[in-house]
Amino acid sequence: MKKLVDRYAQLSKELYLLCSKKEMIRRKCLHLGRMECDLLNFLYSIKKPVCMNDLSVEMKVSHSRITRIIDTLVKKKLVKRFPSKIDRRSWFAEITEKGKKTNRETVLDFMNMQEDLINRLPKDKVENIYTLMTLYVKAYQAALKEKEAHI
Repeated sequence: MKKLVDRYAQLSKELYLLCSKKEMIRRKCLHLGRMECDLLNFLYSIKKPVCMNDLSVEMKVSHSRITRIIDTLVKKKLVKRFPSKIDRRSWFAEITEKGKKTNRETVLDFMNMQEDLINRLPKDKVENIYTLMTLYVKAYQAALKEKEAHI
């Protein structure tokens, strides 16, 4: 059993490193950091302006950190920032058309990479690989959730 545990641990590590490398390549292509990418993706997904205070809560970082991230995205014309019409102390951030285009291109690039990956697999095993990987991921999520509950 120990040998099997070691093999699964190695597989888990390799999957993690692959995902990390994919994210690093994505950020390098966009010339953005991880938080900037995450924030841009969040703004793209909600499709409406968001109060900067709400962004700091959503992203689990300080208001000053959100301000610096938004500053970077504004300079790159990926996000616009504007004051609230109701409360002049509040500011909102919204993704720009350039930001939306950048996010769509990133998603498209990721999907193209997935297609290339699928094409590298034996055709008769693609569905089975997906089913088994889904089973593995769900078991991993359950184990982590259980571990997290005890922390």
